[in-house]
Amino acid sequence: MTADSSLLGLSGRITAEQASRLIHDLSAAWEAVFGTPVGELEDDLETARRWFDPVAQGQRLRREIARLAPMPQRISKLKPPMVLSVGQDRYLVTPEGRCALDLLKHLPEDQAVHYVTASQIAIYERRLAYLYRDWSRHRLTSVVALLEGATKPLQIPAAGIVIALLVNRSTSEKRALVRFTSDPERSAVDKTFFAPVQAFADVLSPSRRRSDISAQLISGWMLYEARRRIGDAIVLDDGGDDRNGSVWIRSEKETAVIDTVARDLVRGHRTRVVPDLFVEGFDRLVVELRQASRALAGFGIAHERPRETQKLRELFVDRLSHFVATTP
Repeated sequence: MTADSSLLGLSGRITAEQASRLIHDLSAAWEAVFGTPVGELEDDLETARRWFDPVAQGQRLRREIARLAPMPQRISKLKPPMVLSVGQDRYLVTPEGRCALDLLKHLPEDQAVHYVTASQIAIYERRLAYLYRDWSRHRLTSVVALLEGATKPLQIPAAGIVIALLVNRSTSEKRALVRFTSDPERSAVDKTFFAPVQAFADVLSPSRRRSDISAQLISGWMLYEARRRIGDAIVLDDGGDDRNGSVWIRSEKETAVIDTVARDLVRGHRTRVVPDLFVEGFDRLVVELRQASRALAGFGIAHERPRETQKLRELFVDRLSHFVATTP
């Protein structure tokens, strides 16, 4: 048996005794690593994803590797690509190893010698190619689905922060909202600017706990959810050690952003977000923002203009009405 001519580590001649030993060792190693006996191939490959997913969190992997027990001596002779060494006599059974085990278990039982053929191996190599392709594209496809509105819509507070930026006309770097890096400026702006967002959420989602709204412009979840949903239409400049950051919505993408927010409000919260209710929330947001304008003006970041706000209000109502009428 040669181990370097296929992704599985199997090729050519293998005796029944060698096959039986590999089946035993791979099965025991699998159970030692994953804590469950070998099951169906597809189920086990999905289980292996926890370790081999390209976007698995490094912190979690380090923690779980530290918890792995050393491989029992009797099965420690398994070699790559069937297993992957993670240090200190610890090994993971790879998807290749799990496929090799499946192939071995399907060899005829009444033969003393087997010949693993290229066609047998090709079935599993093709399966592994599809597997790794899906895993490698998972992050990209999930991002695309999010941007296209095929996944969970914006939560109401995240929609509120986008609307507040639009009302404040923070649609250019010149009129960007400053993300101060230090107090007391940071706390003052956070408190002042999030009050309108709270007012909006209180109308559209009155059952939401107020603690859900508490956030910061520097690290608030609402901004980052908005970024995941509307992509580079929102600019989040983190600044640096020697300068403040900023946040604004690109003016050339303002119409698309309004469409996305309106669609998400209808798609995700249809039972309560109708144009009339939105108008009430929008108007309360504007009232709060105008009350805060003096404080924001002190930082040079108050840019709301009543005429522009009225146009924005009308555009939102128009798009909301459209999506209410057309969304199944």
